[in-house]
Amino acid sequence: MMSSALPDLSGDASIESLAASAYGRLRTFLFSGELPAGALIQERRLAEQLGLSRTPVRDALSRLEGERLLSRNGRLLFVATVSVREIIDILHIRRLIEGDAARMAATRMTTAQIEAIRGAILGMEDGGLVTDDAHWANDDLLHRGIADASGNRELSRLIGELRQRTRMFGLTRLPERFDRGKDEHLAILDAIAARDCNAAEDRMRLHLDRARDAIISMLQGQDD
Repeated sequence: MMSSALPDLSGDASIESLAASAYGRLRTFLFSGELPAGALIQERRLAEQLGLSRTPVRDALSRLEGERLLSRNGRLLFVATVSVREIIDILHIRRLIEGDAARMAATRMTTAQIEAIRGAILGMEDGGLVTDDAHWANDDLLHRGIADASGNRELSRLIGELRQRTRMFGLTRLPERFDRGKDEHLAILDAIAARDCNAAEDRMRLHLDRARDAIISMLQGQDD
């Protein structure tokens, strides 16, 4: 069951701010699984749930559709489903462009940024106590932080979009990646801190290769 309705914000607030509010809440529903993959989007019901009129909700849904988090079949709108083939393709693209981002970040990311990300990673001691939202927020600190530090705004935008698609696949399917992923993140940071562009690129690509391999291994295990 979805979270309780938000208060009606339709007083003096602009349509843009209402749409932004709806967008944020709907993203939470998508990534938490409250709106699961393949679910039919019911605009009127969502507007009632959010305590908003349909106009800002429609604007938010249009934005989410543009980000490919929702998909359309005729006049009907559904929560997007990311297939195994799609996630493998996405990780292949991320391997290429995030490797480049890590190479560039090795000459641009400040020591303060590096240490802030390192502290957040080390703060997650027990994977069993870390929620999916907290894990993804932490993961974003590294991957989005490196993307932003690359200095290439279009590269950063594309990485952000592909990470959203990755999240729609469902991280909870790979719990064994928690500790290994932490170690790989720290290794990437070590290379950036050492200003070693080659190592930063190689370690980022290795990290994404291992994520891909874990998915393949999981699926093979299910078939046995």
